Amino acid sequence: MTVNTPVVYQYQRALDAFRREGGSSPLLKRMSELISLLDLTTTLNSSLSGAEILDAALLIVMGELQATRGVLLVRAESGSFRVQASRGLPPGAPAQVELGPLASPEVIFRRRGAHEGVFEACGLEVLCPIFKADRPIAVLGLGPRADGRPFDVEESSFLQSVAACAATPIENGLIYHELKRVNQRLSVKVFQLHNLFDLSRELTSSFDEEAIETLVATTLMGHLMVSRCALYRAAEGGLVVAHARGLRGDELDRSIPAAEARVLLGALRSPLRVAELPPGAARERLAAARMALLVPLAAGESVQGFLALGERVSGLPFSEEDLEFALTLARQALAALESVRLHRVRLEQQRRDREMQIAREIQQSLFPRSRPPVAGFDLAALSDPCQEVGGDHYDFIPLDGGRLALAVADVSGKGAPASILMASVHASLRAMAGSSPPAALVGRLNRFLLASTQENKYVTLFYAELDPAARRLVYVNGGHVPPCRISADGACERLLAGGPALGLLERADYEAGVTEMGTGDVMTVVTDGVTEAASPDDREFGEEGLLRVVRASRQEGAEAILNALVRAVHAWTGPAGCSDDLTALVLKAS
Repeated sequence: MTVNTPVVYQYQRALDAFRREGGSSPLLKRMSELISLLDLTTTLNSSLSGAEILDAALLIVMGELQATRGVLLVRAESGSFRVQASRGLPPGAPAQVELGPLASPEVIFRRRGAHEGVFEACGLEVLCPIFKADRPIAVLGLGPRADGRPFDVEESSFLQSVAACAATPIENGLIYHELKRVNQRLSVKVFQLHNLFDLSRELTSSFDEEAIETLVATTLMGHLMVSRCALYRAAEGGLVVAHARGLRGDELDRSIPAAEARVLLGALRSPLRVAELPPGAARERLAAARMALLVPLAAGESVQGFLALGERVSGLPFSEEDLEFALTLARQALAALESVRLHRVRLEQQRRDREMQIAREIQQSLFPRSRPPVAGFDLAALSDPCQEVGGDHYDFIPLDGGRLALAVADVSGKGAPASILMASVHASLRAMAGSSPPAALVGRLNRFLLASTQENKYVTLFYAELDPAARRLVYVNGGHVPPCRISADGACERLLAGGPALGLLERADYEAGVTEMGTGDVMTVVTDGVTEAASPDDREFGEEGLLRVVRASRQEGAEAILNALVRAVHAWTGPAGCSDDLTALVLKAS
């Protein structure tokens, strides 16, 4: 290609005519080189496309030096040099070569030991480095001359002039291509961000795991152009396929055992090709299913599964943008699936809370709604469960002849199971009270509980029948915390007569005890939630604490004594509160 300049054409025609006549001189050679450089400079700064400019420039240089082949190698990001323009290269010549360090822009002639691999592979005789700002950005390579003459040192100045002319346009081309590549990547990023934003709204608005898994798989397959995808999630015993698309039923194992799963998940900290996985059955299974890429479903350091993708339909490798998109989408998917799990947990907790509230209401309905009036006696009681429902119970049951049955019970355990058993005890006591003497009644109740409850369940019970007229109390203590009868002068009687806890021994014997209630006497019945209440330094409230409070307040009414006891226990336990149900009954003779 020649430049469309009349003066250049005139010089060129004169040179051509002189050469046809056989003329030759160093001056005419220099003129020819200058014309070629002018033609080269004009071509490099023309409006042709980048590829056309470099190809035309290469032809100008080859024509001036009568080279039979030529190549322009441009430096890549990796440091190697890729073929940007070429003419006449031998078959099998590489598209990218490694040149090693280039220290200066001096022309390199072919000799053994210096870049011999490039000279040999491309069939070249001379290399001319092109420098810009002390950095090699390209290399011009030329093959043998058409007339067989070797290149000499005198032509180095022309080649260096070519390099000086080409440096800035080539650098500008590299910058242009880099900007174009960056713009393309930015366009891809913007497109991906729009997709991720739209997808995020859909994921966060769904509480259906299957819909989320389908959406994620479909989006990845469409965006990355793959024909198969499987989503593995961690489960008890390993990994299981939660969703699969583009696969026949027999192409993919539905689960990966725990041992293989641990190895697999341990290697997945970022997207990883199947071929890069540790050797083992898991890799063989995935390779057999024609999976190519694994994308971890990870939250921090915890990998909870992965997305397995097949090869791209186009056959092209996955780009960095593809991997970043897949990893971001996997994180969003895991967050959405975790939200679904938490939503289910909340719903389940709400359901349990409703059930516990109903159970509490039912249990509260089993307690006496009011205290029955008893001539000559003052009565008070309360039960404060440490959970929504508890295993403590108290009751007042009217009997024939104006008598009154008093009961305080404590079921082993806490919460709903204990409350269910306590409901059974309540119903049984209500049905049996007054039907037989207290010792026989407690024996019958023991046999009933032994036959109808689990082996590890039992009940402690204090049952008493009060005869107000005789001011006498007949009682049975079935393994319960011994009640105290404190007389007006402060003396204490512990009510111990009875037998073991109910529901443990089939042949348990129970005996009844009798105590007289004189004026000012106070009987206090509590569960172990009072005596075993622990202070912050892990000391129990104990029987001593109970006696101290009752003695100090025994001049007050039953309600005041009860309130003083509850306040004392709460002050003893401090901010931590009680760890067991707290139940107390106070009977005072007036």
